[in-house]
Amino acid sequence: MTADRTAAKYRRVLALVGAAGLAVACNACSSPGSSGGAASGGERLSYDRVASTAKQLTDTSACPFALDPAAALKAAGAERTVTPAATGGDPAVQGTVDPGRPAQAWPSGQPTPSGVPSIPAVPPNASVVCNFTASQAPVQIDLVAVSEGGVAVNLALPQIAALGNLGADEVMAFSKDEPGIGQTRVTPGRGTVAVARVAVAGKGDLVLLVSQGSTVTKADPALAGESLRKVAEALAAQLRP
Repeated sequence: MTADRTAAKYRRVLALVGAAGLAVACNACSSPGSSGGAASGGERLSYDRVASTAKQLTDTSACPFALDPAAALKAAGAERTVTPAATGGDPAVQGTVDPGRPAQAWPSGQPTPSGVPSIPAVPPNASVVCNFTASQAPVQIDLVAVSEGGVAVNLALPQIAALGNLGADEVMAFSKDEPGIGQTRVTPGRGTVAVARVAVAGKGDLVLLVSQGSTVTKADPALAGESLRKVAEALAAQLRP
């Protein structure tokens, strides 16, 4: 898939999410699932900690929060030789911080979803992306933190759809059965994106995505489905402040 086609698909998914009433922030709706405890080995991460770390990352930084994809792959029974590496021209590590934006009017001429009078506000959010090579396959780890509780999966839906090459029906299916805190689920279809929700300290929400990216040329078929879910689960358990 070319960059233009990927961008177009991303925009279509954004429109779908808005039309379905699942737009980013979703008016701070809560997600299903039980409340989870601290990640293994340390205290819970906070939104502020993720945001401050994202601001400080450089191209030469190590993947933060003690994330160890080699150990996660081994724990999942999919041991590979892992080396930090950029994929698709992107840095091996990068961080972004979005201050958010208030609710705004729908663009002129665009149908307004029922019960959603304006485009919902987007709360402050931050992301950390770590790229690795697992033998021949690229592995992309995305941490998406949001300052409001229960909205990280909704905020990441367009990204999940693009990374997993999901169709509209698959996006809807995943959004209706998104993981609760402490749970890890794989996207429908080929199962090429694993999504884990992680407990945070204080107010906020945190989701961890693991995938081989949306433009993979050397995909590892073993890193999909249940195997990929186990990798994401192991990575989520590694998170420390």
